[in-house]
Amino acid sequence: MSDKPMKTIKQIADEIGVSKQAVYKRVKGSPHKVVAPYVHTLDGVMYILEQGEILIIEAFSKSDAYDGAHKEPHTKPHTEYTGSHTNNDEILFLREQNKMLFEQLSAKDGLLEIERIHSREQADKLSNLATQLAELTRNNQVLLGAEQSRTNPVLVMNNEMNKIESDEKNKVSKKGILQRLFKKL
Repeated sequence: MSDKPMKTIKQIADEIGVSKQAVYKRVKGSPHKVVAPYVHTLDGVMYILEQGEILIIEAFSKSDAYDGAHKEPHTKPHTEYTGSHTNNDEILFLREQNKMLFEQLSAKDGLLEIERIHSREQADKLSNLATQLAELTRNNQVLLGAEQSRTNPVLVMNNEMNKIESDEKNKVSKKGILQRLFKKL
């Protein structure tokens, strides 16, 4: 070991008021390459030189994370963000962006609903027009058939024959029941 003063992770954690785990994460985390030259392990215990301790303290002060939040083990879920001011500004910016996007989305939803209503109205009008067209087509066919039967000589003859047969059947049906019964005997 060197002659320079060294401290354990627990000693540094107690001095700055955070948990051992928080200091360990700083040592092994992103500033690891910077702190690594000042870390020595002896008998499974990590010792950090004074320069390493200064780097760790600076890492905590840059993130404003050592306000006592890590003194005790986590027993309750965090309900409030305790990041730096830069992060708070980013969160506020993102919240404003989210609010603006939500308002735009709501406006577009309103326009979409108007379009749906308009589309339904158009579909109803088309359905009514299709019904009217079908009725007009049927009427046209009836009129065309009537006109053809009136002007076509073959159809006229057939119609007259049908009319004569129909008249004869009507004459027979006009006879009384007794006449029909006695005629059959």
